[in-house]
Amino acid sequence: MMEINNEDAYRDRVKANYEFSSWAGRTKEGASFQVSNFATRSQDLEGWTQEQSEELPATNRQRRVVRYVFNSTDKRGQRLIVTVFECNSVEDAHESLIDVVMTYMAPSLPRCETRGLEIGDICFGSHGEVNLNVIFARFNILVEVKSATPGPTSVDEFARSLDSIIYSQYPKTR
Repeated sequence: MMEINNEDAYRDRVKANYEFSSWAGRTKEGASFQVSNFATRSQDLEGWTQEQSEELPATNRQRRVVRYVFNSTDKRGQRLIVTVFECNSVEDAHESLIDVVMTYMAPSLPRCETRGLEIGDICFGSHGEVNLNVIFARFNILVEVKSATPGPTSVDEFARSLDSIIYSQYPKTR
C-alpha cells in the first residue's frame, strides 16, 4: 500500500476546499493559449512606475518567476508587490495557484467574482472590505498582487489592468 505524506494530504484538502476539479485546466475561452516572455512595464500600467524587479527561482511547473514593486504616481505612498509566474501550461498555472494559496493563513479565499472583480480564468481575493491581495490565472500566467501600503488599499484596478494586458495577447482571430 502506498503511503500518502502529510503535504500531499494537505494539498488534496486545499484543492477540495477551492473546488479545484471544477476549474483546473480550463480557460474562459476554452483554449490552452500560451503567453510567452510576459513582462509588466510601467508604460503599460497608467499611474504606476516600476521601482524594482527581481527574478525568482522557478519550479518545474514554471518557466520564469518575476517579482515587481510598483509605486503609484497618483496616490503618494501607494505600493504594490506583484509576482508573475509564467508557467509551462494552463494546468501548471492552476497547480501553481494552489501552491500559492497554500501559503496563506486563511482556510480559504473568496472567489473574485463574489467580490465584484471578474478577471482571469480563475481568481481569488482577500477577506475584508477591500481586496488587499488578489491571485489569478489567465492562460498559463499566474499573478499575485499584494498591497504594500498601510491601511485598506484595494489592488483591484491594478489587477484588472494586468489581466487586460495578458488577455490582449490572445489572438482575436480564433
